[in-house]
Amino acid sequence: MRQKLTLLIVLMITPLLMAASSYNYSYWGEVIHSAPGMTFATYVDAEQLGVSLASPEDLVVYQDDIFMVDSGTHMLYVIDETFQLKDAKSSFNFTQSYLDAEDINQINPLTLNTPSGVDVTDSGIFIADTGNYRIVKLNHDFEVIDIFDYIEDDTFLAPRESATEGNEDKIYFEPKKITVDVTDRMYVIAKNVYEGILEINYDGSFNRYTGVNPIKLTPFEIFSRSLMTEEQLAQLQLFLPTEYTNASIDDRNFIYATSKVSENNAENPIQLINPKGVDVIKRNGYFPPMGDVQYIEGSNSYVIEGPSTLVDIASTKDGIYTVLDQKRSRLFTYDSEGNLLYIDGDEGKQVDKFSEGVAIGYFKDDLLVLDRKTKTIIVYRLTEFGAYVNEAIHYHNEGMFEEAAQVWKKVVKMNSNYEIAYNGIGKLLLRQEKFKEAMEYFKLGHDQYYYSKAYKEYRNAILKDNFGIIMGSIVFVSGTFIGLKIRSTYKKGGSILYED
Repeated sequence: MRQKLTLLIVLMITPLLMAASSYNYSYWGEVIHSAPGMTFATYVDAEQLGVSLASPEDLVVYQDDIFMVDSGTHMLYVIDETFQLKDAKSSFNFTQSYLDAEDINQINPLTLNTPSGVDVTDSGIFIADTGNYRIVKLNHDFEVIDIFDYIEDDTFLAPRESATEGNEDKIYFEPKKITVDVTDRMYVIAKNVYEGILEINYDGSFNRYTGVNPIKLTPFEIFSRSLMTEEQLAQLQLFLPTEYTNASIDDRNFIYATSKVSENNAENPIQLINPKGVDVIKRNGYFPPMGDVQYIEGSNSYVIEGPSTLVDIASTKDGIYTVLDQKRSRLFTYDSEGNLLYIDGDEGKQVDKFSEGVAIGYFKDDLLVLDRKTKTIIVYRLTEFGAYVNEAIHYHNEGMFEEAAQVWKKVVKMNSNYEIAYNGIGKLLLRQEKFKEAMEYFKLGHDQYYYSKAYKEYRNAILKDNFGIIMGSIVFVSGTFIGLKIRSTYKKGGSILYED
């Protein structure tokens, strides 16, 4: 009874401790203190920009500019590197090439309706114009190049009410988020689409669904369903594949994606989808990349319950990526192996906090967080600790293991609880064939794989260094045993006979 009560108290106060200070998770899943990887630097709000923001939904960084869409004002905003307003657009003219292609003589300027996603490439600006059921492509002069307003695929919703005569067979969709690769292939997350992320060619033709999250049923569920009638199956709860919340493409054309947590997808809300549509994200950390590891299940009046609600993801150099937890206003940063590097962010209405984060993006080495409720962009900057961690990872990726180990030693001095750093030092010792010392560091870092590797090498080194002694001992023991055997035989009056 006392153990259950203690566990309940720990679970109740853990989120409160999380809110009070920076933290991380140990190998055992315990919340431990950790130095913050990022800290508040500055913020940008509507007053500073000189605009009226209503419901900012998404932002993306392109070169030295920040592009942001607001679903309440139906606007596209462009902010420069000094966080000053560069452009604010509510309507867009069409290029002559578009008018010629569509055989239109006169047309009113295009306006947006509750846009919720934006991406920018060298070829143009792509906006998920959700309320108008379309994707709009602009050039960098803010002129309309193309419009993609339907997808020819039977899995979409029925035609919208405003479908014109002759277009009744077109299947319209509601794009929410968009990311675009170097070939202008669009990857779109649409409302009520569970088959995966839509892959749309540069000309607007539907290609396929990518990153499909299959439903996982237990063997018992599969067996029980096989015995049910069609009527019984119809009464069961509808199991839908995971719905994605956001996506971002990197320079390798790999898609970082976040999705809603469900019963069938509790530990897989973050994916890295390769061009073949396969999730290749590495999960070599103590726990899968999923945001908070410890949380309350069920109703509770004191703390926020349930797993993290991840709504956006952004990647930076050396395979480091950060996910945004909207539920608890947290930022979780991981390396390419899936190790949780640091946790930052805090909930609140103060200028250094956010309460309803909807989008993030790396702006050089800084991280931008767009808060829909306070209508603010919060800028987070690396702390000395976070800079050291990122530097060590960079050296390791470049094969500069000695330099990486030196930086990891600085990290350990700043935070002795940082178990990943011990593994980084151990890897250098392993390469230097200091196997016993490497084992000690891997033990501190709870790295079973490399500990076993170091132990094997340490054992082999001992055998090699003492080979002569070991073989001499074996020969001596064997010779002694044979001699004693022969002596025992003759002592009993036996003889050894040789026959031809």
